[in-house]
Order: sequence, then structure tokens, then C-alpha cells
Amino acid sequence: MDEPHDGSLDERIERLERVVEEHRHTLRQLNEAFVQKGLRVSTEVQETGAPPKMSSKDLSGASPEASYKPIARPLSARTPPDPAAAIRQSESWLGKVGIGLLLFGVAFLFKYAVDQGWLTPAVRVAFGLALGTGLLVTGIRIREGRRPLSQVLSGGGIGALYITGFAAFQLYALVSHPVAFAFMVSVTLLAFFLSQRQDAAVLSVIGAVGGLGTPFLLQTDAGSLPGLVGYTCLVLGGAGAIYFSKGWRSLLWASFAGGWLIFLTGCVELISHDPPSGGDRWALQVGVAFGWLTFWGLPVLREIRSTGHPVSERPQPVEDIHAHLFSILSPLLALGLSGPIWSLPREAWGLATMGGALVYGAVAWGLLRQARVKGLADTHALVGLLLMTISLCLLLKGDALFFALAAEATALHIIAYRLSDRRAAGCAHLLFSAVGVWLAVRMIPRAEGAPVLNARALTGLAVIAAGAGVSTVLRSRESAQVYRLFAHLAVLLWFLRELSSLPNGIGYVTIAWGIYAVVLLVIGLRLNRPLLRTVAMGTLLLVVGKLFMVDLAVLKAIWRILLFMGFGGLFLVLSYYFRALWRQVSGPADLR
Repeated sequence: MDEPHDGSLDERIERLERVVEEHRHTLRQLNEAFVQKGLRVSTEVQETGAPPKMSSKDLSGASPEASYKPIARPLSARTPPDPAAAIRQSESWLGKVGIGLLLFGVAFLFKYAVDQGWLTPAVRVAFGLALGTGLLVTGIRIREGRRPLSQVLSGGGIGALYITGFAAFQLYALVSHPVAFAFMVSVTLLAFFLSQRQDAAVLSVIGAVGGLGTPFLLQTDAGSLPGLVGYTCLVLGGAGAIYFSKGWRSLLWASFAGGWLIFLTGCVELISHDPPSGGDRWALQVGVAFGWLTFWGLPVLREIRSTGHPVSERPQPVEDIHAHLFSILSPLLALGLSGPIWSLPREAWGLATMGGALVYGAVAWGLLRQARVKGLADTHALVGLLLMTISLCLLLKGDALFFALAAEATALHIIAYRLSDRRAAGCAHLLFSAVGVWLAVRMIPRAEGAPVLNARALTGLAVIAAGAGVSTVLRSRESAQVYRLFAHLAVLLWFLRELSSLPNGIGYVTIAWGIYAVVLLVIGLRLNRPLLRTVAMGTLLLVVGKLFMVDLAVLKAIWRILLFMGFGGLFLVLSYYFRALWRQVSGPADLR
């Protein structure tokens, strides 16, 4: 029996044409599927309508699939822009402008009618209800065919109903407070419901803003702080649930701003009462804690849930920047608003802040186990470090705080070196910069007590040693050189500060600088460190300049004689033993 590849050349070509026709049909089906997903298959068959050219290898029995592969290209690169998108944008823009102009026109008509005495308060409220209801009904009815315009009309209707409820109670006193409040709550629930049903984020934002503003729109003298806080937490909880389901960041930001503004208003109200009641304190503290947990936990939990789905099934993910921002801002706002609520000593707040630092550190440790949210783990570790720094500032003072911050920066540098973490290194640089500025400020006053042997001097010397030690674990040579230069200048200033207060202290400073420079020079020569040798030589030149510019004019004759003769002899000895001290090694010198 003949094999399938046997036969005449005409039969083989005929068989290949049939295969090509089958592939052409398959590619058409694939193209329709790819177009639905934003891709388009582009091949020679589709563009020209002719089968691909056959080579001699194809005619010799090779499979056509080997030289015939479809190429997937972005749909935007193959087709012109979709005019429907431009139409939708224009429709939305025109709708928003139109609803705004319409509401302004209605307001002008309303005012004109009031000025003319045509409308009684009851008629005005009824007109507002009819307008809001009409806009809502119209927006719902055209939702399928005119989605952008439907959202604009629905949002305008919700806004009109809020204004109507405010006017009925606050302006005209037509209804009681419970009735007006129930009406406004119903409008908020309606806005949330329609936003879910129509998948419209703008309606949820309007509902959140209107719901949070209801207590202020219907403000009375009989209001209570616990009631305000409880109602605010309910609105924030509903908005948070919608955000967790839909991922609308505009809703989360609107709730975040409105909620913390209300809690801030509550703090101001609490402080104005002297003394504030215990119930108000606890109610406001519970609200602040609820806001902290809501605006910190929901973005993080949604990010974790989003990264747990396959890409094709994943809900709209939260951008890292949003989850990170809320993770940083929420604890700081909660801590800042909790301070005015309770009159507690600094130590108590320091311990509470340290507890928060431990909580964020534990969460960061847990997030590290999930590789997809490692960025969030780093952010939580950063927040924990920030809270720990704040707690140290609250618990410690003076030299103890100065040393603790330097130790924290040093530990952070070691962690950054071990983990090769640039963020940790950046935080350590920032903290050490603050410590360095504080050290420079501490160098200005004269030493108190015995020179050198006092707490201020010893703490400063320990911080300088920490800066020099940190330079040994830095991966960047430039950064290490900056730290060493800082330590070198700090040592010179430290000698100047501690010794200048002694009798003839300027002379002691010159001697200390000279001995220190000689030690650096010997170390640089023995270790073959060109940079260290250069710094030592520069320090010796500084000593010479000080001898002529300061010591010659300030010190007594005997001191001038001793210093000039002593340093002259020292320089001659160094010159004589320079080559003997220089340890030349094979290979390039260590440039550090």
C-alpha cells in the first residue's frame, strides 16, 4: 500500500491546497476570537487571500505548519481608533454640561418664582421632589442605551433629593428632624443601591458625600457626639463594603477625606467642652479606631485577594500606590487625632505607639510570605519603623534619645546590608542625616562639666563611632566616603568643643588634631589607603594653618615655641619614616 506522502506531484500539491484551505478557515475563527480579546491575527493568507508560498522543503513532504505561523498583533496597531469611544466621551461631556446648566436654570427659575410670590414653601419642596424623582426615573429608563447620560441624570437626581431634604427641614421647617434624617438616609441607600446596579462609581461617591454630610445639613442643637460617630461609622462601613466589592478608588478617597474630616470636627468639639465627658471620649476613640482599621485594612485585603486570582479572573486590582498611601496615612492620622482625646503623659503615648509599631512589624512579616505583595510588606515595615521612631521620641529625651536614634539608624543599615534592601537603606540614610544635623547642633554649645568625661561628650563620640562603623557595611563606595568624611569632621569638631574650654585649650586642640592626623596617616600608609592618606595630609595642613592663623595670635610665647618646635620635629620624623611606614602591596590600592 502506498504511503500518504507518495503519489504524483499534482496529487501532493492538491493535498497541500486542501490543508491550506482548512487552515484558512481555522484562522478566520481564531481571528474572531482574538478580536473579542483585543488582538487580531495577521497572516499572509488573510491579507492577500492567497496560500503561502511553498518552498522546495514544503514540496518534499514537510508539514506546512512548520513554515506557517500566525502572528498576533495588537488590535490598535491594525485598526483605526474606535469612533464609539469618542462618541461616548462626547456624550458624557455634553450630558454633564447639560445637567449643570439645567440645574442652574431651574435654580434661577425657582428663585424668580419665590421672589414673585408664586410658590409657597410646600410647593417648592414638592417641586424639588418631582425634579429629583424625574431625573432619577429618566436616568434609569435610558440606562441600557445611553449609559453616560444615564449616570449624569441619576447623579443629578440624587443631588436634587439631598437639596430638597435640606430645604424642607433647615430652610422651611416643614418636617421634623427624624423625618428629614430618615429621608436623607433613604437617599444615601438609594445612591449606593443604584451604583451597584448600574456599576456607576459616581453614584456611590455622591451617596458617600451626601451621607457623611447629612448630620451637618440637618444640624440641630440636640445632636450628640456618640450619635455622630456611630452614624459616620455606618456610612463608612457601607462605602467600604462597596469599595471592597467594586474597587472604586474614587469612593475610597471620598470616604477617607469625609470620614477623617468628621473625626477632626469631633475632636475640636470635644476639646471645646471643659471637661469633656467620658462617653464622648470613648465614642470618638472608637470612631478613630474604626477609621484606622477600615482605611488601612480594606485596601490591603483587597490587594491580597486580587493577587490571589489568575490574571484572566482577577478583579480590578488596587494599584500599589493606593494601598501604600492608605497604609501610611491611616495610622498617622489615627495617632494624631487620638492625642487630643486623652490627657495622657508622653510615656503612655510612647508605649501605645510602640505597640502599633509591633503590630505593623508583625503584619509586614506575614506579608513577606506572599511574594506578590512584597511591596506592601516593605511599606508596612517602613510604617513600623516610623512608629518606632515616634515612640522613641515620646519615651526618651536628651542624650538617651540621641543615642537611641543613632542606634536605630545603625541597626537599619545592618538590616539593609543583610537583605540588600534599598528602601531600608534609604530610610537609614534619612534617619542618620537627621542624627547628623542634631550632632552638628550639639557641637555649638560649650561642654558642661569635666571636658571629655561628660554624658554629652561621650554620647556624641559614640554616635561618631557609629557613623564610621556604618561606612563599613555600605555597598556604595560614594556613600561610605560621605559617612567617613562626616565622622572625620565630627571628630575635629568634637576635640574643638571639648578642649577649647580649658585654659590654653586652643593649644590642646592643636595637639589633639595633630596626634589624630598622625594616627590616620600611619593607618593609611600601613593599609595602603590613598584616600585615608589624603585626608590625613589635609588634616596636617589644617593644623599648620591653625598654628599660623590662630595659635600665633592667641597663645602665650611659651606655647607658641613648644607647638612650632614640636610640630616641626614631628613633620621631619614623618618625612624620614614615610617610605618605611608605607606598605606597598601588589595589585591596585584600596581606594576607600
